[in-house]
Amino acid sequence: MGAAARRPRKRAKPEPEPAPRSPVAVVTLDLSAPELDRTFDYLVPANLDAAAQPGARVAVRFGGRRVNGFIVRRDQRSEHPGKLSPLTRVPSGLPLLTPGLWRLANAIAERQAGTVADVLRLAIPAAHISTEKRLAVEAGLGGGAGGDSSAEGRRRGSAQAAAAAAVQQPAQPVLDPAPRPGFDPGLRPVLDPGLDPGLDPVPRPGLDPVPRPGLRPGLAANGQALAPFVADLAAGRRARAAWAHLPGSDLTDGLAAAARACRQGGGQTLIVAPSERVVGRLAAALGESFAIARLVAGDGPEARLEAYWAAASGKVDVLIGTRAAAYAPLARPGLLVLVSEADSALREPHAPYAHTRTVMTVRAGQERAGLIIAGLTRSVETQALVESGWLGSVGASRAAARAATPVVRAPTAEDLAREGATAAARLPGAAFRLIRQALAEGPVLIQVPSASHETFGLARTAAEVERAFPGTPVVRSRGDGRLDQGGRPASVGPPPALVVATPGAEPEAVGGYAAGLLLDAGAWAARPELDAAVDALRIWMNAAALVQPGRPVLLLGSEGGAAAQALVRWDPVWLAARELAERRELGLPPAVKAVVLSGPTAGVADLVARLEAAGAVRSIAISGDGRVVPGQAGPDQAILDQASPDQAGPDQAILDQASPGQGWSRTALLIAQPQARETIAQIRDWLRTPAASRPSRPSRPSRPSRPGGQSDDRSGSRAGDQPEGQPRGQPRGQSGDRVRVKVDGELH
Repeated sequence: MGAAARRPRKRAKPEPEPAPRSPVAVVTLDLSAPELDRTFDYLVPANLDAAAQPGARVAVRFGGRRVNGFIVRRDQRSEHPGKLSPLTRVPSGLPLLTPGLWRLANAIAERQAGTVADVLRLAIPAAHISTEKRLAVEAGLGGGAGGDSSAEGRRRGSAQAAAAAAVQQPAQPVLDPAPRPGFDPGLRPVLDPGLDPGLDPVPRPGLDPVPRPGLRPGLAANGQALAPFVADLAAGRRARAAWAHLPGSDLTDGLAAAARACRQGGGQTLIVAPSERVVGRLAAALGESFAIARLVAGDGPEARLEAYWAAASGKVDVLIGTRAAAYAPLARPGLLVLVSEADSALREPHAPYAHTRTVMTVRAGQERAGLIIAGLTRSVETQALVESGWLGSVGASRAAARAATPVVRAPTAEDLAREGATAAARLPGAAFRLIRQALAEGPVLIQVPSASHETFGLARTAAEVERAFPGTPVVRSRGDGRLDQGGRPASVGPPPALVVATPGAEPEAVGGYAAGLLLDAGAWAARPELDAAVDALRIWMNAAALVQPGRPVLLLGSEGGAAAQALVRWDPVWLAARELAERRELGLPPAVKAVVLSGPTAGVADLVARLEAAGAVRSIAISGDGRVVPGQAGPDQAILDQASPDQAGPDQAILDQASPGQGWSRTALLIAQPQARETIAQIRDWLRTPAASRPSRPSRPSRPSRPGGQSDDRSGSRAGDQPEGQPRGQPRGQSGDRVRVKVDGELH
């Protein structure tokens, strides 16, 4: 045989032809590593020129692998002296990242000591390319004709590139990465109430519960309290108010009036609610009067993208959604509304852990939009904003409250002693008499604690009332949605029934319940948590609000306390103000800023030592099992030493990945409000500095490299031509040797 045939030499890939105008794309990448929290420059090939517009989703090569991102802006030149890697793909050209969202993402990342990538991952719906292409075509944006930068893609886009070069294109819009300067209500709500003069003023002194002439007759009595706010919106003034609404149609009537005033002024309304159930109720109430879209996870990726784009392109008057909808861009921002703001479902469990209230307040300042923070109850944080002067406060008169709410009784031990032998029973004689009398007029609601707090439980309570009231239908409704009848009803019909439900799972009754029983109330109010009283009141009020006005509600097992008093008086603002005053006296959030650090002991100790040296913080060290370390606890030990050792919480996932023998710790930092912004900036800088580059860093055990580990090389360049094969952090998820930071973290 002759010599083996030589293999043909591979041809070098031709260099892509750069776009004729602004050939540099400044891209933000989906990388969670804090040290990579910056933009990178990439070359825009000519065949991707038309699709690669600011805000568009792109794919690029980074560290030897494909990474997704968004174009922040287009530049004429790059500061990087080397060769830039080209964009790999522009799937649709749909500008999902708007200038307003870019500013908001940067502001939230700065405030929470997080990364912009983590914020954008929460804010922008997951990719659904076929939907994005369809929406781009409908919007006249080409539908992703740019394709990719392969040889076939270059041939396919050559004609389009030539046509684009011949057309006079408008100047590229710029997404300014720097958040606007100004007052951050989430950082300084109590001790520094000063306002940025560039923002709209505080709601006028006339913003009070007295209705103005010409009020729409359809508004309920309590909704009249919002009338001055609505008048301000109609006049083009962007007022901000905390609204303690009452049960019934008051919330929907008031929001409809506010959204109508916003629309008359040419603006759009964004409403964020804690659950899909509430979103559905609001959408049904407002759908007849407004063009609306709903943005909830349960509707799937295609529907989420359509709703997101409908709001961003200005096609709808009102966008209603759950937690992530707080970031959804509006073409004409006019009014932001947060419903049930004290609900725990509005706490963000993913990095950077910004509460929905924080997102809405920061956004209202940036966009100079009207803001309503509404709820049956009021959180201590919202009360702090009210007392700082940043929010106005509106609510019903005492007479209106009495007319719109049930009659609540919270019998004391002395009251129950009159029941004789049944006084110590979980369901005393007074409870059975109440049920017996109310069943003649309609269904009765019995609320029991959820599984993590209950003593007897839903099943045993239901069995007990079934035995006591044979022949009466008993409906069981649990927080997980399971019912003994095979599905959760939207409402309970007129026939008499007993409904036993856990908090948040109470179905509505047609016409309202005839009575309500709130059992084992002490299971909520006596929890070793800072917000126990406010949470207990929220849970009780949500159930009591389903009872007809003037009908009885019995609170059992409450052991008195401020939360029980607030329920009997139906005065959530009084409880929030009382709790805030106590926290100021004790030096607890929100009078101070709480930042919770969790991670490897060496990293946490290093960061805490640096911050304490500056004198702006005091720390409370918590051991790995959740208990306070003896000798290291401050005056807050009474709260922290009751934490259960087996309740590690959501931080456990990252801490379990720490190196064997390294150990981990959890520390709470309490920071004086005037120093909060500067201290959080120092924390963020520390996180963004590679561990090997930190001066005087405590020694730690060496560990072998592992897949997905951090690279030791952090040159800090913005170039897109990173070395092939260089290890990088995971785009999604976090490395086990990284300290996790939760601004406004819970202390329990």
